[in-house]
Formats: sequence, structure tokens, C-alpha cells
Amino acid sequence: MSGDRKPASARSGGRRVRAPPGPGADGPAAVGAADSSASPTDPTRGWSPTRPARLRLIVPAGTTVTGAPSDCTPHTLSGGYYPRRTGAPRYDCALPYWVLEDTERSYDFSVRIDTVVPGATGAVSIHPEWGEFAFDPDTTNNKAVLAVN
Repeated sequence: MSGDRKPASARSGGRRVRAPPGPGADGPAAVGAADSSASPTDPTRGWSPTRPARLRLIVPAGTTVTGAPSDCTPHTLSGGYYPRRTGAPRYDCALPYWVLEDTERSYDFSVRIDTVVPGATGAVSIHPEWGEFAFDPDTTNNKAVLAVN
């Protein structure tokens, strides 16, 4: 995720708003895999842009997700099971198998702003399906602020 971009923001006061987070212009540079030929001392050896990854949405305080895409799974904030499709504090969304620097993907969430919480923020970030992005020299740009003020 680009750290140079302004955070997404919405002013709604109880209305429903659409929030389409996703990689693209503000998204990750690349997602890939270290296959069985990868070297533990050279994480770029054996790399290919095929490793599955997930986009994670952390819902800002004072808001409720009222509609989530079918390829996004609701979770508790720590990643545990969440029993309902809507209202979760976190969603992990499937990304296409190939995610390159020019890949664009949108996720159409419906979000209700329930309470004005000054400075409330959530986040949109990208994570590997398992482990870490060993090939990523800068993981600090894999996350963007989602602000609702």
C-alpha cells in the first residue's frame, strides 16, 4: 500500500456509505511466492508472483459493515471466527492468484456510520496467506489508513 496517499475518509452521520478498499493505484507493488527452490539466505531465489495473499480491512470504531463482498470473510479483530456476515471488526478478502504491480481489485463494502468517534481509523493492508513476505524489502508500505471523520 502506498504510504504517500491521503487516507480514505467519509462524512455521513448515520447514512450508509460505500467503501471500496482494494489494491491498485493505492495498493501493493507485488505479491509473490518463494517456491521450493528458494534459498533461506536469499529469499528472492525461487520467487514467483503466484503466492496467494489476502487484503485485510480493519473497520474503524463507530462504524458497522452492513454489506460485505462474498470473497471477504468476517473475523474477530484477532482473526478468530465471527458468526455473522455483517458487523465484524475485520474482513479478510481473497486476492487473485496473480497479483502484480499493476493489478487492480476493488471490494464493495457497505458501511454505516453509527457514532462519530473523533480520529477513528481502521486500516486496509495486504498479507500473505501464510508466513511473511520474505521478498518484500519494505513491509511498512503494505498498509493504508482508513479514516472516518
